[in-house]
Amino acid sequence: MEFTSFKAIVRDEVERRTGNECFVRLNDIIKNNGVKLCGLTVTQGEGNISPTIYLDAYYEAYENGRADLEEIVSEIISVYKSNKPACNIDMEYFLNYKAVRKRIVYKLINTEKNRELLSDIPHIEFHDLSIVFQFLLESDCFGSATILIHNAHMKIWGITLNEIYNDAKRNTPILNRYEIKSMGDVISEIMPAQDSAHNDVPLYVLSNKSRLQGAACMLYPDLLKNFSAAVDSSLYIIPSSIHEVLLLPTDENDDAENIKQMIKEVNDTQVEEEEVLSYSVYFYDNANDRIYKC
Repeated sequence: MEFTSFKAIVRDEVERRTGNECFVRLNDIIKNNGVKLCGLTVTQGEGNISPTIYLDAYYEAYENGRADLEEIVSEIISVYKSNKPACNIDMEYFLNYKAVRKRIVYKLINTEKNRELLSDIPHIEFHDLSIVFQFLLESDCFGSATILIHNAHMKIWGITLNEIYNDAKRNTPILNRYEIKSMGDVISEIMPAQDSAHNDVPLYVLSNKSRLQGAACMLYPDLLKNFSAAVDSSLYIIPSSIHEVLLLPTDENDDAENIKQMIKEVNDTQVEEEEVLSYSVYFYDNANDRIYKC
């Protein structure tokens, strides 16, 4: 069965089984790095929000014989019921920038891989990356969520790129607090049975406490400056993914090509396509307090 037929059948069956009070819709969604997925949403009554359930992995399971249509539809309905919000979002206040400006944050994405997306959103280029903005939403109904800021929002708010950047620059380190751990400590968290030999490796993981979109922590004011002073060294910044970067103390930057090869191998074999940040390596020069792309 082709994906087009699969999507239609699943949509119709989910709608039939959830009853007339629900509206089931299919949407093609562009994720980070241009990854396109098919999302299914179930909206009940006058609701204005709904979790998006991506069908691509379900289709793969169906094609590989790991699940039949009945199992897939039942699983999708179960996921929807477990995650459906108990209330709506009041979007009126979102139209007032004064009401939302304290929760505007930034994240980093790859510029070249997101050309189509970047044409529709405010951004600031940073080497081969782009700083983009989102609204961090907190709700008792569904916890945390983010809304990506588009050019249309900027027009409604009547603000400039510089204004939103300054707000995000102030908010992001407060709302998404950073965390630096040695690679040894991270490995011990993942595999507690491992011994402490890894703690001697001079490699550190920088992210935020939620470990989501944490690569942006490399932009936090004075963070690299202070860490560099603590280890008394300049730093390689290795883009592990959109969620984190690795910091390697070094006084030289002549190993950049070897590190690039390592990044390429890891990106191509270990990182999901939509979570790749960059194939570049960056160098923080503590003498000049600047980040360079090697």
